[in-house]
Amino acid sequence: MTEHVDTDVAIVGVGPVGAVLAGLLGQHGIDVVAVDREWDVFKLPRAAHIDHTGVRTLQELGMLDSLMPTLLANAGLDFVTADNQLLLRVPGGAQSISGIPASMYFHQPDLDQRIRAAVAAMPSVDLRLGTEVRTLEPGPESVTLHCERSGAEPLEIRAKWVVGCDGAWSTTREALGLELDDLGFEERWIVVDLLLQQAAADQLGGSAICLCDPERPTYSIPMPNLRHRFEFMSLPGEDPAQMIADDSIIRLVSGWMDAGGFEIERSAVYTFHGLVASHWRHGRVLIAGDAAHQMPPFLGQGMCSGIRDAANLAWKLRHMLDHGAADELLDTYGIERATHVRQIIEAVVDYGRFICTIDPVEAAERDRRLLSDPAPADQRMRFGLPLLHRGLLVHEHGGGLFVQPRPGDGPMLDDLVGPRFAVVGRTRAALGAAGAWWADAVGAFVAVADEVPFHAATLTKWLNNRSADVVLVRPDRYVMWAGNDLDTVTRDVAPLLSGTAYAGSKVEEKIR
Repeated sequence: MTEHVDTDVAIVGVGPVGAVLAGLLGQHGIDVVAVDREWDVFKLPRAAHIDHTGVRTLQELGMLDSLMPTLLANAGLDFVTADNQLLLRVPGGAQSISGIPASMYFHQPDLDQRIRAAVAAMPSVDLRLGTEVRTLEPGPESVTLHCERSGAEPLEIRAKWVVGCDGAWSTTREALGLELDDLGFEERWIVVDLLLQQAAADQLGGSAICLCDPERPTYSIPMPNLRHRFEFMSLPGEDPAQMIADDSIIRLVSGWMDAGGFEIERSAVYTFHGLVASHWRHGRVLIAGDAAHQMPPFLGQGMCSGIRDAANLAWKLRHMLDHGAADELLDTYGIERATHVRQIIEAVVDYGRFICTIDPVEAAERDRRLLSDPAPADQRMRFGLPLLHRGLLVHEHGGGLFVQPRPGDGPMLDDLVGPRFAVVGRTRAALGAAGAWWADAVGAFVAVADEVPFHAATLTKWLNNRSADVVLVRPDRYVMWAGNDLDTVTRDVAPLLSGTAYAGSKVEEKIR
């Protein structure tokens, strides 16, 4: 017999993106069924880097204190010539606007297990592992997933919303016929993960290095717990199977450290692409993570971008389910995320073309141009996360992450606000009736800046720097708006967020 399950949201794929999305929904009591065809997390590392935006989202799941000791702060990334001259530097070790180190390395199997454990403990989240989606039937009010399970009867899931977080070869994306736009980058690289002895770790040092050698561009990346990753560009004519054999790996690594100081944990050949889905939604089905975008790993933004997808989508699904938000709210997900991730991929591809130069003449000209640049090495080719583009949910002074200072012994600001909108004003008069609407209609955190414990000075300074009386922060911690007329922006977005109109003095009747 077939088991039948009804749920608010079904998630296909319980990698880090699917698991984070399940957690962001589950902590609000949203019923979630998350399926994955595998019984356990993938036992070998794939992603290796997480930035402050990803960790800040995991903070929302209550994981920050237990997670930080497992991460290795990024000491910096140097791009060097074949003879070790410094071309570019991406600095490490800095604090971010999130109050968290800007960039860190991690061991993915450990991180995946931690996220799954946190999510599995949520009463409204039902993890169905060893379960594979075979067909998907979209309907006007729900979507039905037909699943097969190892050693059990078939499973049929009927969900109000479905999100495919099922990777680069996404069954969900293929079932919907969603196409990927190619941003014109394809290179094959050999990825090697090593377990080091302490002497070898000391020899390699604590910083990441990109060797821009036309004979073989190479990345050397430190990881926690005496692990290390190398990425070697595969050259034309090389046999992938031969290149990942142990003797080939030993030969590739031998130029970096003494023989015998390491054990090969795994080696694989990957083809790096720059791809973005042309559409991220089809009715009640959406895609996220690698199902929606793929990028080379040169700036460590692949998984980070997927977690940003989850943070963006989770609060919008919650408002659809809990606050009667307009259907157009979910259209903003694909618009915001596709534009944002496309800008990141374009930057990563620029770095990739810079790194993957194997023509000696072109490499020499690149090196000459950069070495003659009088600008400091950390300013010659800079990367920063783009702002969200202006739109329905991004207004004046919006699009960037809001500040989260570290207050010493007090709570961090996100923990104080909780996973909801925040409206912070210079005075109570600045908040006015609109502030009451935000509190009543969507459960926002509403406060006067100088009355927020531990954070009053920082919030007041933030407003002063923008000559603003009020700031409106979204649940994904991006600023929606800052200015002096909260009434006007509230009138603009109220129907989208809650299906209610705001008239300036009271919440009007439902208009949808």
